[in-house]
Amino acid sequence: MEILNRKDKRINQRSPYSGHIFFVAKNGFNEGRLKNFSRSGLFINSKARLSVGEVITMALPFLSGKKVKCKGQIMRSTTEGFGIELFRNRSFAEVIIKKRGVDVQ
Repeated sequence: MEILNRKDKRINQRSPYSGHIFFVAKNGFNEGRLKNFSRSGLFINSKARLSVGEVITMALPFLSGKKVKCKGQIMRSTTEGFGIELFRNRSFAEVIIKKRGVDVQ
């Protein structure tokens, strides 16, 4: 469990999740591993180096039969990956709940 010394600015609690995710950024097509998600954001482990403020489009590959894309903005960047705030009204979490049965608080 990570203990933060600063005030956590997240709107919704994150749920752990491990799976591949694909995304397009300024530097082109990229791949990463989804670490966690919430109704309003997610964290992707990736070797791609993206800047805070950059907008990306994510494709959700584990949803067979449907093309589901979400846009978001990089809000935090670390050596492990980056935190993203989602733009869409239809939440990422709702899509995962429907397709994978993952519980989100």
